[in-house]
Amino acid sequence: MSYLAIVLASVFSANALLVYGFGICPAFRKERRGVWPQIVALALVNLFASGLFWLARRFILLPLKLDSLDVIVYAVIIAPIIKYLSRFIASASSPFLVRVGAAADEAVMSCLTFGVALIVTRSDYGLGEAVLASLSSCVGYWAAVMVLDSIRERLELSAVPPAFRGAPGLLISAGLMAMAFLGIDSALVHNLAR
Repeated sequence: MSYLAIVLASVFSANALLVYGFGICPAFRKERRGVWPQIVALALVNLFASGLFWLARRFILLPLKLDSLDVIVYAVIIAPIIKYLSRFIASASSPFLVRVGAAADEAVMSCLTFGVALIVTRSDYGLGEAVLASLSSCVGYWAAVMVLDSIRERLELSAVPPAFRGAPGLLISAGLMAMAFLGIDSALVHNLAR
């Protein structure tokens, strides 16, 4: 599979938020405490989680035929390593790195990080392709979050019926976006990338 197909598939047809529902809790939070530290933290956490998980699955679990234990390996080995790295980053002297470390500490235990790592490692990618898919999933997730934030602002300013104000209108919008993203299916992405 070409790199362009991997990027397009990770951003659109395999969007972590809209297709799989990973990271839905932070996506529907109303307040944002600074977008750039969260984006950098999510990219770093996804990069390390997917890379370490790919290495553990490829060189430990698959040769020993223990690939059914991948969830346990992630929870017991990989998540604590990334949690330690995020706390190490949070102990830096730069205020930006402190915010990145705090956001990374929060992102380590989210289902988004585990879901992306699981999808990437089970897709039979090489290490470079897995890293690219992980970073592309981060881009797709944040694109969906930003679009949902603008939809939320538009819904707050519009005259919508009381039953559709707030979360109901946003969930309906997210469902319509998910259907649109599913419309960009894998076959279309593969044909575009040729």
